[in-house]
Amino acid sequence: MKVFILGAGSFGCALSDTLVDAGNEVTVWTICDKQAKDLTENHTNINNPEVPLNSSIKFTTSLDYLNDCDIVLIVVPSFALRETCKKINETLLSEKIIVVATKGLEADTMKSGHDIIKEEVKLLKASVILSGPTHAEELALKMFTSIVSTSENKEARDIVQKNFATKYLRIYTNSDVPGVEILGASKNVLAIAAGFIDGSKNLGDNAKAALLTRGLRELRILGEVENCNSETFYGLTGLGDLIVTATSKHSRNRKFGELLGQGMSVEDAKEEVGMVVEGLYSVQAIHQLMKKNNLDLPIIGLIYRAIYESVSTDELLSLIHNRQTKDEY
Repeated sequence: MKVFILGAGSFGCALSDTLVDAGNEVTVWTICDKQAKDLTENHTNINNPEVPLNSSIKFTTSLDYLNDCDIVLIVVPSFALRETCKKINETLLSEKIIVVATKGLEADTMKSGHDIIKEEVKLLKASVILSGPTHAEELALKMFTSIVSTSENKEARDIVQKNFATKYLRIYTNSDVPGVEILGASKNVLAIAAGFIDGSKNLGDNAKAALLTRGLRELRILGEVENCNSETFYGLTGLGDLIVTATSKHSRNRKFGELLGQGMSVEDAKEEVGMVVEGLYSVQAIHQLMKKNNLDLPIIGLIYRAIYESVSTDELLSLIHNRQTKDEY
């Protein structure tokens, strides 16, 4: 199949090489002329310059390739998703399957990638969410990875499963779009919290284990009000993605939280990480969902306050320790 990837970051590049290995013809779009030129000349993964990309991959700044492909794969940051979908809508001449590998909710509307695509792309055959524990750094090295193809449309999710799989990328299918998208966004927030513990002098493994366990419960509470399948929370896009994002050295969300835990400011931590921290945007949308549904989600609430209300590290620890005691369930 012909796959047109929108987004030439580390994950977009890793996926481009993987999809060639799966037998597809791949073209990658970037909005930046210089980036397209560098990738064409060097054929190396954008944030992993030591990792070569298949020489057959094409790079472009033109969206005309939208009309010469079978599948569109979007791998842009969540804050750029709606604008990207508008550009697709302006160019697209026939219905396409659109796959989204972007994890996050739109900050001001609380809408998911699936919702945004349905709103903005008129010629849409079906949308598929590609999500799971997939650090680009490992996928780029062709290390074994499992991911989930999620769609309300069985044919579409099966097409992605069949045509994206390789000997090192195993793909499962799922129909729980709301669950997968909420988890894809909210696990980034918990990863920031886990990193916060890693960076704090007064917290360790005991606290991190408790946080991830209680945090997963918060995600279930959030998922219940959004009519998600409870089994999704213990699958690859739930517990699996939470584990990798909250513990890995590759996780930019965890690293960002670690820098906050060390006392660094939000702006300085963002600059130090040097890449998009999706949890920064997701926590805004999830905090709105909390308020809308009158939910008590203390871990997510505290991370929101740490980022957007400038609550200090010591204040956060005090808030955690002084919460009223209660039954576990």
